[in-house]
Amino acid sequence: MGESEENNILGDIEMKTWMQRCRCRRSQTCSIGMRLFFVLALFIVFLPAAVSAQGWYWGSPVTPSYDRASVIEISGVVLRADLSQRGGTPSLHLESGGETFTVVLGPVWYLRQQRADIQIGDKLAVKGSKMKGREGKTYLVAAWVKNVRTGQILELRDENGYPLWSSKRRFDKERGQESKP
Repeated sequence: MGESEENNILGDIEMKTWMQRCRCRRSQTCSIGMRLFFVLALFIVFLPAAVSAQGWYWGSPVTPSYDRASVIEISGVVLRADLSQRGGTPSLHLESGGETFTVVLGPVWYLRQQRADIQIGDKLAVKGSKMKGREGKTYLVAAWVKNVRTGQILELRDENGYPLWSSKRRFDKERGQESKP
């Protein structure tokens, strides 16, 4: 075997070894990338389910779980109405007896479906579960809201505090079962 052929063979071996190293690095990189992608995909898929199972709304400063032991009825004047919140829960700021409540309503689509018409200065009667938020504000998770100006009663939760917009509640109602919060 000549020197030229020996160099070609050694060159082929070195080339194969280099290519094998590149494939190995690529597969390790791909493997890490695929693992990362898989973990992120699981996070994106299961996080909303876990969050909604705990009763959290995106952008909401409170867990709007309904505590029947803290239900009150108040009446007052609307100071601010945020009914078309894109990044959070629609709410009202209601002044009642010198105290300001943030009244947590329900999803925008449900309010539109109910044709909610609430404006600044409207006098409202509200029944809901009173609670304190993480930042110390007083919240009222509304069961119903009656607008004195329009006479409209906006029903948001049943007598157990379960949201009327919930698909589980509609499913239970169709099957003839009473839903439990």
